[in-house]
Amino acid sequence: MYFRESTRAPWSTVPNVTNLNSQNEWEPLTSSLEETDGISPVRRAKANKRVFAVGNGESRKSINLSDLYEFGIIYGCNALYRDFRPDALVVVDPVMKEEIWETDYLLENKAYFKDWTSVSPIAPHEWAFKSTPAYLYQKLGAENSPKRVVNSNDVIIGRFPDDAIRTGYAAGPTSVLISCIEEEPDEVYLIGHDLFSPSGKFNNVYKDSQNYLGSLTPPTPPQNWILQLKRTFDDFGIGDNKHLVQFYMVNSLEKEVDEWKLLVNIHHITLNEMWKRLNR
Repeated sequence: MYFRESTRAPWSTVPNVTNLNSQNEWEPLTSSLEETDGISPVRRAKANKRVFAVGNGESRKSINLSDLYEFGIIYGCNALYRDFRPDALVVVDPVMKEEIWETDYLLENKAYFKDWTSVSPIAPHEWAFKSTPAYLYQKLGAENSPKRVVNSNDVIIGRFPDDAIRTGYAAGPTSVLISCIEEEPDEVYLIGHDLFSPSGKFNNVYKDSQNYLGSLTPPTPPQNWILQLKRTFDDFGIGDNKHLVQFYMVNSLEKEVDEWKLLVNIHHITLNEMWKRLNR
């Protein structure tokens, strides 16, 4: 769809591709294969316990995401797969699950889907079954599919078995949480996780495209994102004796977040400051 295959079909979403950079030019894409989770030992070693959690806010437009490969493991969400291949993609909304499933992206690229299960408290013959996640799972034929999808609920519940709140996060905060559980990083850079909109309108790289709101839509209220991210900062902060993670909000905040003022492991930095840290 948005990847160019160099040896097989003219256009494809599968690996061994060239990536579309910010100048709309095709360039070689560093391979992150092969290992059971799709990330090679070499890639993981070079990542140096560092994760980039890429949201789809417009503040990331100036960044060539391919430049991040050599510095860390990349987690993204939703439509990012259309023009970039992260190491892992996190998806929450059913319409985005369907969109991605209909491509060949998942054949060799890893994704986490919320509520990705055939188990349902409602029997298939009952009229309400069509409103359950299990209906979509069965509708798409996921049971015997070779596509690489992990149920994000299982990952979250495995780390927080007595809590049901975290499985209800939005896609962006879910991707940050999953990356912390799966990668056990020392630091996480949040790029494009825009809480506010400078224009006063819907702030998203993919606005006006399939399954996204239009550019004239009012901005999404940020309160849920703020609280969900705060919980993750706390989960992997001072109170967690197992592992302390430093979080860096890159180039995204226009105003201070009151709910985060007392947190010691969340830092606000510019894009230039991020590059200085990565190249030190």
